[in-house]
Amino acid sequence: MLALVAVVHLPLLAFRLVYDDWWTIAANGFLRAPQLALLLSPEAVAQHVPDAFRPTLVVFDVITYQLCGLSAPLHHALSIALHVAVCWLAQRWLALLGAPLQLRAATLALYGLLAVHAEAVAVVSFREDLLAALVGLFGLVLASMFIRSGKWGPLALAALCSALACGAKLSAAALPGLWLLGEVLQPWDRRPAPRRRLIAGALALALGVALALAHTWLLHGGLSPYADSPRLEAHRAGYAAVLAASTQIHLGYLQQIVAPFGLSPEYVDFGARWTDPATLLASAALLALLVFGAANARRRPVVAFAILGAFALALPTSNLVAIPNMRADRFLYLPSLPACVGLCAAALALGRRLAAWRPALELAPLVVLVVVQGAVRLGAAHSYRNGVQLWTDALAQAPGSARAHALYAEGLLANADPSDRGEIAHELLLARVEAHCLRARDLDPDDALGHVCLARLALIREAWAAAHDQWLRALAKSSERNARILAALALHSLDLPGLSASQRPQLAAEYVARGLREYPFVPEVWATAGRIAHLTGAATEADAHYQRAYALAPERLQTALWGLELALDLGDAAAARKIWVRDRKVLDRAPTARRMELLLRTHEAARLFPSSAQASMLDHGARDDP
Repeated sequence: MLALVAVVHLPLLAFRLVYDDWWTIAANGFLRAPQLALLLSPEAVAQHVPDAFRPTLVVFDVITYQLCGLSAPLHHALSIALHVAVCWLAQRWLALLGAPLQLRAATLALYGLLAVHAEAVAVVSFREDLLAALVGLFGLVLASMFIRSGKWGPLALAALCSALACGAKLSAAALPGLWLLGEVLQPWDRRPAPRRRLIAGALALALGVALALAHTWLLHGGLSPYADSPRLEAHRAGYAAVLAASTQIHLGYLQQIVAPFGLSPEYVDFGARWTDPATLLASAALLALLVFGAANARRRPVVAFAILGAFALALPTSNLVAIPNMRADRFLYLPSLPACVGLCAAALALGRRLAAWRPALELAPLVVLVVVQGAVRLGAAHSYRNGVQLWTDALAQAPGSARAHALYAEGLLANADPSDRGEIAHELLLARVEAHCLRARDLDPDDALGHVCLARLALIREAWAAAHDQWLRALAKSSERNARILAALALHSLDLPGLSASQRPQLAAEYVARGLREYPFVPEVWATAGRIAHLTGAATEADAHYQRAYALAPERLQTALWGLELALDLGDAAAARKIWVRDRKVLDRAPTARRMELLLRTHEAARLFPSSAQASMLDHGARDDP
């Protein structure tokens, strides 16, 4: 079954990095120059270290970057391995609870191929869910081993695993509740657990959760790192409206687990009223299901375990605590586990009834369930092949999403090259981009993405003043991830009309200083600081900034191009040659015309300045050997 799960996921190896992969991995300089002690201080938040409140995930990403670099196939292979390991640990814990082999194998297959897991496994930056589940389930296994053996060693490790799991994602905080349900209900092994060991196990797992929550409180001054985010629907519609909408969302989650349709890479946040018919029906359905599960705790403990366990694991993402997205398929990665146990038990029970009529049909319900889920899983994962596919599908399935319109438009801008498309086609493309940017702005005026989209469009049209205005609007509406906005404001202040020759570099210096202060681990900010110093004649300062940018992201093409241009502008042929050798693979990604231009300039510099071809004036750390 583990091999089956792994083989079904092999197409993911051809997928690219998408969504938050660029923010958490590709553009995250902290992974290249880690200061792990910083994660224990609020300074990590002040310096905008990505996912600073998830220290387990950050350390894991630091290690995996050293192993995988920015290789998308390797990162996806790692995600598959994590998912397969989660499946194995899930069945191992069920085995300790006394679940029969047939049910464990069925649960492993269904959970491994459940369609709603497509997002969590296919997007590299969402492996936080996989990592939290892996470490958290290992903690449950250790705690159950303590219950059965009485040895304290596994219990201490269980507490550590609980803390590390919540350090990967706080949704793992509900796992101790699932463990307690399994040990109290005893769905398969009816021998009661010793009370003292049960209390000790629960306290150990709860201690791990408390440590993780204390770390989040230390960094953010509260239980939620998103409490002050202007993106929260609770700040717009109100907390009660969000909770009312959450009842509809969680009923939809249940449908997605049982019948996998309606899966989407994007959902639109919304508020609701408690008097709305949809809210009343959803609340009644969820309450009835909860009561049914509780009422069957003695007679049908497997049913109670499946229902109450799913409810418990869904609590962290039920909008009781502020989270930026009210709904996402990846939120079901943990809650679906007990649900899969219940579905498999029901399928096997139905199969036994059918077998009384025709023995060959004993596994038919289970096979149909797993095959349908796996088939839909493959189709749903297709949305995450690349960025263009992702936001094309997101826009089709959530046309009311401002984010989908803005990021789809930015994807179109990546193809806005008039030399490849022709002038008329280019203008038509820009008009199409503008329509999506304006739609994003109108759908959510408080979101910065619409203004970022319009700013990038204005830059292509060389409307410098309009671009500057849109960047300022975006900065005013955004409270996080402002590095690219500050970098753009700094760089394009040098072209801003209406300012004197002395005012432009001064304004650029102010923006870049703020960027370096607030985002010291973002390579784009350092590269922009180098470019501004370069264009204003401060060659030594420019080289130092380029070196820092290179250290934070050696795969970044723009840094290599700007560093090469600096060497050529100084007539430093030796430095240019070393950059060509060091960054050969990176420079191969540059447009052919740009690459050939720089190569010819390098040869020309060697001819015009023969002395510079022997010794470099720049100490940029490049080496002659590739």
